[in-house]
Amino acid sequence: MPRRTWIGVLTIWPGLAQVWTGQEVLGLILAILFAATLDLAIVARWIWIEAFAPGWSGAFATLAILTWVASFAYTLWWVWLCHPQRFRQEIERLFRDAMEAYLQGRWNDSRKRIERILAIDETDADALLQLGTLHVRLHQPALARRAFRQCLELEGGAKWRWEIEQALTRLGGE
Repeated sequence: MPRRTWIGVLTIWPGLAQVWTGQEVLGLILAILFAATLDLAIVARWIWIEAFAPGWSGAFATLAILTWVASFAYTLWWVWLCHPQRFRQEIERLFRDAMEAYLQGRWNDSRKRIERILAIDETDADALLQLGTLHVRLHQPALARRAFRQCLELEGGAKWRWEIEQALTRLGGE
């Protein structure tokens, strides 16, 4: 099943989709807010009825529903308008342009295009690897090490592990 579909399925519980897509803080806030209001609504309605004034259970239920709707709407907005897969063609074009600029020795142009890719999708391992390689070329070892290490931390960076470890060794980084 495509990742965007999984994210849509995960919207059943507020915050779960955000945690799964790397927005942990927002996801935890939404999940805690929803769980707390839902729990309060259940407790006020069926368990500890005398502890709350009349109408509070309805208010808690309304707040729980509003939290769920807001989380659902935000997730759908993010999936359909902001998800990196939506920009895949632009990312591929930028990457080709960056590689062409790099091969022609226009390193600043190449860097700008790679940084644009990373602004769209910060989890693009290929762009991070290329950025690290570009920093090596520009004699910026600290920036190169940082880009290579970020690449290694990504799921997609595993395919470049050997190359990155070799580059970090040459830079004196591991």
